[in-house]
Amino acid sequence: MRILVCPPEYFDVDYVINPWMEGQVGGIDKVLAHSQWESLFDDVSATANIESVAPREGSPDMCFTANAGLVESGRVVPAQFRMPERSAEEGPFASWFEDAGFEVAPLSGTDPYEGEGDALFQPGEPLLWAGYGVRTALENHLGLAIFFDVEVVSLRLVDQRFYHLDTCFAPLPDGRLLYYPAAFDERSRAEIESRVSAERRLAVSNFDAMHFACNMLRIGDRLFMNAATDALRDALAAWDFETRLHPVGEFLKAGGGVKCLSLLLDQPGFDRPTATPPTSIRTARVQLRGHLLDAGLLRRVLDIVTQANGSFRVDSLDLAERKDQESRDCYRSWRRPIRT
Repeated sequence: MRILVCPPEYFDVDYVINPWMEGQVGGIDKVLAHSQWESLFDDVSATANIESVAPREGSPDMCFTANAGLVESGRVVPAQFRMPERSAEEGPFASWFEDAGFEVAPLSGTDPYEGEGDALFQPGEPLLWAGYGVRTALENHLGLAIFFDVEVVSLRLVDQRFYHLDTCFAPLPDGRLLYYPAAFDERSRAEIESRVSAERRLAVSNFDAMHFACNMLRIGDRLFMNAATDALRDALAAWDFETRLHPVGEFLKAGGGVKCLSLLLDQPGFDRPTATPPTSIRTARVQLRGHLLDAGLLRRVLDIVTQANGSFRVDSLDLAERKDQESRDCYRSWRRPIRT
């Protein structure tokens, strides 16, 4: 297995784009961060091939390579970062993929999508778990399903601390998974429970979640993790996994753990479906007319879209000049119904 990493030469907290960064600007012990990173990947290199992309000055989060894209069978869909602070990473990552011989296929449009941070294959199955609601846009899940020819299960994240799927969700072989239920909305929890039986899913404690236990890197039967309680380690041992703890506390100050620091360049093989996988994502274009702001119409309509487990993008908003005139709004919505 090959893993893509980026040495933390320029790693720091220079801005705040997630709750973990609050109060941490300029507070990184860079010597300790380097030591933690080297310890982790010295251990990983014993069972995986490490490939490296050159760090870019001015991109302190580039060491979090999981967000660079999603790779499968020599093909990659590169990231389109939501936060402008990380957009400068897109070019260097795309160039690395091209130089390494990967087929690079950007998504159409400019809607945000943050790579393996929000898209995780179920090992050995044509199934992609995909997060949305904080960083990645739901509308991009359809493009991922088409390009990789797999079924995509969309999960809404509702806790800003768990802004990427890989911070609170870890698919494991044999249809198993590790996750933190409180990071998801009710419908997404129901989706997970309908697909994964109780004996194959392991809900982590608040302590383990806050220490990024779900943000793990799996190489074979080894799970590389920042931290884990004895109870969690025992539960994983019962599934025949060896947990290898590598504290990366300096990186947690930026909201990143072990998985964030690594991108899988090889996925476990799976059989392609003979028919096009189904998708539950539906899209519609809606136009509103009336007193959109004064009467609260726009807010109520967008609340309905969100509560229906969907997302939206406002394409145009034409505000009236006087209160006796109507305003006009045109938006496009994407909806993911609950699986039945």
